[in-house]
Amino acid sequence: ENVQLAAALNPSTKEKLGVHAIGMALSFCAGAANAIAFAKWKLYVSHVSGSSTAIGLRMEDEQPGDVPTPVELVVYFIVGSWVAGLLIPGTTMKMGQARYEVVLFLVAAMELVCWWHELRYPEMLAAAMGLQNAMITSWSGAVLRTTHMTGTATDLGSALGRMLSRFFRRSCSLSNF
Repeated sequence: ENVQLAAALNPSTKEKLGVHAIGMALSFCAGAANAIAFAKWKLYVSHVSGSSTAIGLRMEDEQPGDVPTPVELVVYFIVGSWVAGLLIPGTTMKMGQARYEVVLFLVAAMELVCWWHELRYPEMLAAAMGLQNAMITSWSGAVLRTTHMTGTATDLGSALGRMLSRFFRRSCSLSNF
């Protein structure tokens, strides 16, 4: 019986459980940040679908507010994903090769800056959510996903970041792209 349990909890299984546990915790944090943002600004910062919906509704005067603000949130979310793509070299977990701790510290720092400034910067929270979403997507090998628009924006940002990182690693050469 203990042998079966040990076999079931091999390092690969433990890593997968850890990734999913961390993913759930980070999803909870993103949901909390999103709820606070919605209560404060009536905008969503942790998912692009909500911002995309706000863009459409505001363009048709079905929701109060300006159009550029939710557009900025989408752009900042993608920028956050892009930064993760710069720091994390691939789309699967690579312990010791990727700077996951740097990404987590950046997410925390961006959130703290926003809270410190009395929630005046929804863009900062959107970028932090993009950074966090791209990190967990790369950790899980794209198994853990959020909404479809958010996944697309995350993939776009992190792919652009990986491309730029590869460009720098190859001494700014455009060959082999």
